[in-house]
Amino acid sequence: MTDSFSVHIIGAGIIGLATAATLLARGHAVTLIDRNDPGSGASRGNASGIAWTDVAPLASPGVWRKAPGWLLDPLGPLSVRPSYAPAILPWMLRFLSASRPAAFKRSVSAIAALNAEALPAWERLWAETGTGGRLRAEGCLDVFDKPGEVARARAGWQLQREHGIEVRELSADEIRDMEPDLGPTVAGGAFLPGWSHLDDPHAMCLDLERVVIERGGTFLRGNVVSVIDTERGARLRMRDGPVLHADKVVIACGAWSKRLAESLGEDVPLDTERGYNITVPEPGVSFRRFIMLAGYGFVMSPIAQGLRIGGMVEFAGLTSPPNWARVDALVSRAKRMVPALSVEGGERWMGFRPSLPDSLPVISQSRRAAHVCYAFGHAHHGLTQAATTGELVADMIAGRTPAINLAPYAIDRF
Repeated sequence: MTDSFSVHIIGAGIIGLATAATLLARGHAVTLIDRNDPGSGASRGNASGIAWTDVAPLASPGVWRKAPGWLLDPLGPLSVRPSYAPAILPWMLRFLSASRPAAFKRSVSAIAALNAEALPAWERLWAETGTGGRLRAEGCLDVFDKPGEVARARAGWQLQREHGIEVRELSADEIRDMEPDLGPTVAGGAFLPGWSHLDDPHAMCLDLERVVIERGGTFLRGNVVSVIDTERGARLRMRDGPVLHADKVVIACGAWSKRLAESLGEDVPLDTERGYNITVPEPGVSFRRFIMLAGYGFVMSPIAQGLRIGGMVEFAGLTSPPNWARVDALVSRAKRMVPALSVEGGERWMGFRPSLPDSLPVISQSRRAAHVCYAFGHAHHGLTQAATTGELVADMIAGRTPAINLAPYAIDRF
């Protein structure tokens, strides 16, 4: 019989919630800790994709050609706020290093291994918790408006096929047959039938929160400022409140995880990719499938609240105010592909994606604290990888051999 532990999870986003539900199912006592309501951060506004068909990291050999143009456009798919440039420079240097062919190949293998387990892990968690009614298995269209971009995309599609992912290249007419509200500028693309998305990612968080509480878990609102490892467990020092003790601690607070790792003496190059979106309740168009417009760096996702248009990457840290002109740029580019689109009544949002230069999360036992595990840095794949991350963390805590080799995600890889 596996020993049961009291486990405190710092962070109640989708990673923390999925981990909490999995640990409870395996007989542990769980306390979730967050400064805010569960699921109210990046998990609230994500694009809703279970993007297990993604295998390519953001850092790739081709990024050397694209990055200068992106960075020179303050409203482009990838931008750096000028005031933040000195702070992000070390991260960017690691990012460029991770884009070398050998490093890229390692990252692809690690992403593919993690994402291959993503949907099966979600299916297990949904079955165990009874929360599986939100899945929409409609596939994804990868759409371009320039023939040259279609040609360049073929290498990525082939990479996906090499990892067992079905990709069907389509003509412009075939794409419009599938989604008639796409406009005449479509030049071609591909269909990925294995892709899925949720009808409401925030509601998924609330579903898991309900299950956690109903099954005896606890949610504690508070701000953990440091973690101290001891011989018999770990202590959590709160900004306002008592020192807490737990047998095991999981640090899963996304973009805010860096300072807690530092409190244990572990430096990690975690930074923040700001993501922007707008959710339109009555867009004047209708899409059945998730639509990816990689050439413009954003997606369109049909969810319960309407149409969510989101994406882009902005490096500006955790304290700078939002640049809502980026949402205006998203809308302008979306209308090039969908001329009939209306965004009247749309709700704008900005969130913080926890990002590491090699596009791999940290799913790891701490190397300095025997009673602490890490589960952060999932960037664009937090929702996708949440359930499998929860299983891997539960395996670490129980001392079981995980389903995949965790070495690529170790905190000491940097």
